[in-house]
This record gives sequence, C-alpha cells and structure tokens, in this order.
Amino acid sequence: MLRTQFEERITGCAGPPPARRALPRVVALGGGTGLPIVLRGVKDRLFHSRRKWVAARDRGRLTGIVSVADDGGSSGRLRRAYGVLAPGDARNCLLALANGDPLLSTLFDYRFDGNGGLGGHSLGNLILTALTRMELDFACALERAGGVLSIRGRVLPSTLDDVSLLAELEDGRRVVGESRIASAGRPIRRVALRPSAARALPEALRAIEQADLVTIGPGSLYTSLIPVLLVRDLAASIARSRARVVLIMNLMTEPGETDSYTAADVVLALRRHAPRLPIHDVLLNRAPIPGSLAARYEARGAGPIVAEPDAIRALGCRAVTRDLLGGGPKIRHDPGRLASALLGLASGRAA
Repeated sequence: MLRTQFEERITGCAGPPPARRALPRVVALGGGTGLPIVLRGVKDRLFHSRRKWVAARDRGRLTGIVSVADDGGSSGRLRRAYGVLAPGDARNCLLALANGDPLLSTLFDYRFDGNGGLGGHSLGNLILTALTRMELDFACALERAGGVLSIRGRVLPSTLDDVSLLAELEDGRRVVGESRIASAGRPIRRVALRPSAARALPEALRAIEQADLVTIGPGSLYTSLIPVLLVRDLAASIARSRARVVLIMNLMTEPGETDSYTAADVVLALRRHAPRLPIHDVLLNRAPIPGSLAARYEARGAGPIVAEPDAIRALGCRAVTRDLLGGGPKIRHDPGRLASALLGLASGRAA
C-alpha cells in the first residue's frame, strides 16, 4: 500500500551481524502494551530462578527504552497538571520487570475509579509523578521506583525533553497530540516530534552501543514505535552499533494508524522516518488467530497483518516466522514464545 519508487530504493535493512555472547545484552524499544510483553518474556528467560541475580553484572543485560509522548488518560492529566513526562508506559515496563513483593506490584498497578480528582489515575503514575518532583528528573524517578519493585533490568525514557507528537495526514491536515492521532480518521503520512531536536538520554545511547540485540515493537506504529526512533541520535546509535536489530511485527492492524497495512508497509513506514535504521530480522507470527477472536477485533476495524515473507525478503530483511500467539481473550504475543524466538536470533541460530 505505501510503497513508492523512492522507498523501494532505500536499503535500511542489512545482513545479520555476527553471533554474540551466549547471554546477550538486550535493548527493547517501544511503548504501549507491546514493550512490557517483550520485557517480561526476556526477563524470565535471562534471569530465571536457577541463576543468581547479581545487580552489578546483570542490571545492564536488559533495558527497556520507552516513549514519553503520551498525552492521553492519566498520563496526559499528570503532564498538564505537574509538567512531568508521561509515566504510564514506563510504569507498565517497571511492572513487567518487577521481581519483588507482589503486593507492591499490585499497589503500583492499582487504578482509582469514580469521577473524583483521583478517578482514572493509576497509583503507580502518581508515585512516579511524586518521585519525579522529589528526584533530579524522570530517569532518576524510574531508577528509584525500580529499586522499590526490585526490577530485573532497567527502564529508561527515550528523552527527558517534554515532547509532543505531530501527525501530518494524507489529506494535508495536521494533528497535534498522541491521543488525537488515531481518532483523526485519515491515513497518516508522517509523524514528527516537537521539539524536533529532542535529545536522547545518554544512558539509552550507551545501552544501545553495548547491546547484542535491539528489538523494536510490537506496538502502535506511529504513536509508540516511531516516536522513540525520532529522538535525536537514537536511530543513529542503533545504526552504529553491532547489535542484531529485530522488528517484532504486530499481530493486528490498528484502526486509525495502520488500517490495511501489510508487514512490508510497516517496514517502509519505519524507513521513511528513520532511513538509516538497520532491520536485520522481521519476526512474524505464523499461528492462526481463532476466528471468534478475530471477529471481535474486526468488528472494531482491526484485522490480522498480512505477513508477506517474500515481500519482507525483497526489502532486504530476513523474515522469521514463529508461533507467537498467546492465549486469553485478547490477541497478544505470548511472552515466553516471543522471548525464545528473540534470544535464538541473538545467539545467531538460523530462522
């Protein structure tokens, strides 16, 4: 759908780098509900109960770099009221890596109901807001909260700058604000960060430089994945690294963002926004989605993303197909299966 002659000439995918350490250093980029699934699965594989956790040795083996452009819901209200960065996606990542008292995680994830001042707020979002105002910055707040939750790994914001998202639609209109983009009802031509010179967190750049594996997705293409890659120097840092870069393809299209997209369309959209970004592997689900479950999503305008392995290979990337579908009432990746596939790629095992 999105291919143009210019895009077909771009060679943003590259041959796979050499195999790395048996226990890799993994950096996962994104936001929304997808990034926590990656972090939870990889955490359970890297830091299982049979292997002693040594913080000085192991903390840097798994890093989540999360978007902070969200301006809707509880995160948006706290941003407007207190001038903090969006805490919601980072909170979910912290919970995915938590390894401490389950009660603390339950409290951190508690959401207030009702129509009062606290209605709709997550307690974890409020805690991160308080920690941000008490500490030096949002990165320090995440580090302190990670200590409280005894997380395995790290969660870093992509930037400490107060960013918002701007979308240019196919009809020429512009929409400002992450929460308004999907509801605009028109195909998206391009998104951009404001300010455009938003700086990447230095710790995030160092994590990428030391990584053996960098994952992108799954998640909302234009409002979770691309905003991270638009932060200055972040995509360039990935290009300079020797990490294997894996794009985890979404299972379903997303109404208002990727209507009718194929897997190749997703790759091309990433290339338009980050032309130098290398993508060595595109990880695709091959498990069939149950008809009754798919029908519920289709009623809301979503459908399975067409995998097109041949089209992925024609773009210069390796197409890797695995059974990645999780169980339950929602169409989600299975954390364990996803982590097994990713760590297999990190070790250099063939698709």
